[in-house]
Amino acid sequence: MPKPLGNEDFSDKPGERVIDRPELPAQGITNENDVHTEIVSGEMQLKRGVAGKFEVFCDEPARIGGTDRYPSPMSYLAMAIGF
Repeated sequence: MPKPLGNEDFSDKPGERVIDRPELPAQGITNENDVHTEIVSGEMQLKRGVAGKFEVFCDEPARIGGTDRYPSPMSYLAMAIGF
């Protein structure tokens, strides 16, 4: 079986995009979204996430040990569902 199609195989022109076609390619599609996360040392509940050129931070409310400087992980999840 041929390898799945990746980001480098796709066109960004309307009509040539995979989402414009009635069926998916037989070999499938990969979704190459690398995300790296880490806990920021010495900063209570602060976490940092990097996806490509974007960087985000999340924190927890003070009632559970955070500083409430950034949205909580669950807030990001709720936003992702909305997007």
